[in-house]
Amino acid sequence: MKNPDHVVTVDVSKHAKTRVKPNVDFGHAKELNVAAVMLGELTAVVANFPVVFVEHPETKVTRPVAMFGLRPGENFFYGADGWDSTYVPLLIQRHPFIIGLNDKDPDSKMLAMCLDRNSPYLSETDGIALFKENGEGTEYLASRDMLLTEIFEGEKITDQFTKKMKELGLLAPFELVLQAMDGEMRKVTGMQTLSERKLQELTPEQAHELRLSGFLPACYLIFSSLFQIHKLMQLRNRKSPDQLNYRIELDPQPQVVTQ
Repeated sequence: MKNPDHVVTVDVSKHAKTRVKPNVDFGHAKELNVAAVMLGELTAVVANFPVVFVEHPETKVTRPVAMFGLRPGENFFYGADGWDSTYVPLLIQRHPFIIGLNDKDPDSKMLAMCLDRNSPYLSETDGIALFKENGEGTEYLASRDMLLTEIFEGEKITDQFTKKMKELGLLAPFELVLQAMDGEMRKVTGMQTLSERKLQELTPEQAHELRLSGFLPACYLIFSSLFQIHKLMQLRNRKSPDQLNYRIELDPQPQVVTQ
């Protein structure tokens, strides 16, 4: 395995002059409709965005994500003044830094701090330096290293949480039904949420296990975040000429076709 071509390990021999330009409005994510989130940031995330579970089409890994739009390329939380939110997920905040493989050794499986060299925020003249003149890393570089460590540890815990939700059968599909003013209807599918009914049906032993692991509060945070879909739709209708009504169908049943 190796890093994609645009991902390169941070190295003073290559990046002694590299600087990162300010990205205060996180404009690189203005067309991002979802972003993966972690348990450690859920309280801040659900105060702003709906959180749902989606399965990656290639890896088949299920992850909780914050919703910003209804389709790829849409981000209703981003506008002329930046983000219309009090928080931006960590995986967006980290840009242009990435957790990747250490490319100093082609056979290495060690993870390292990397850069997305395609990022428009990298420069050799403007921004915050990664290294001092003596080759030592700057305080800014150290802070990015701490952020990536937090993300790495957070992703491991979040993966454990998601696997436990699937193991207990707590994930349930839901659909967002949209209706235009002319009556045309369409659905946003492929999402899952936590079933409140199934949470209530857990055995005392299962509920106790979730409490001990610290996962139970996260369950209710994610379920309650569905109410943020109303905010998402408000922003969508405010920024779009065509208005949509919506309703949420939890755990929709498959239609039976009779002859």
